[in-house]
Amino acid sequence: MSQENQLFGLVIPGNAVRTDFVRADSAGLKYTMNLNVKSNPSLIAEIVFFLLPGAQLPPSHGAVLYWQFSAPTAFSGGGSSSGFEMLGAVAADRPSGVFRTGWGQNETLLTALSSGLNSVVITLGISLEELGSIRNLEIVSRGVEDRTNVAKKIALDLFNFLQSFDSGNCGSGLMTVPNNVFDRWMRRFENRYKMDPNFFMKN
Repeated sequence: MSQENQLFGLVIPGNAVRTDFVRADSAGLKYTMNLNVKSNPSLIAEIVFFLLPGAQLPPSHGAVLYWQFSAPTAFSGGGSSSGFEMLGAVAADRPSGVFRTGWGQNETLLTALSSGLNSVVITLGISLEELGSIRNLEIVSRGVEDRTNVAKKIALDLFNFLQSFDSGNCGSGLMTVPNNVFDRWMRRFENRYKMDPNFFMKN
């Protein structure tokens, strides 16, 4: 795709902006990009997807972002792909979004990575689809909803930690915890986060 025809941008935190999506059909409704990530892709919790300035989609259309991974022959017994799964969508009235990948919780991907990290290829796909269809998929606001879910998961992790100290002697609706419990939880959270940034999403 020539520079003047590029429509989309992508950012993986800590990496440069990429715009090198390749047209995958003659109608210009589908595009792909292979990710060449140097680190373990399961550690990529979020990606930023956006329309480039001046990009014009077909009228009443938005762009849906998908992903899949291709497994090495040794893992799949002949080589195969996982099939595309949705990440999120952008449109003229919402030209950018931050979307959680879920790769750190995808058991099939994690198994493939443990079998041969350097052989797994993640492919991103874009499909230009009618806005009515995108609304039916209920993914336009996924970036915001996912962040709400992250907050809920962190709060649940804190609650479970607090509850582990409760003796149950204070009666229903009350809890007794040590004075330094929040400091202890934060140290625990930071240590676990360094080992697995997605640990709290697995609870």
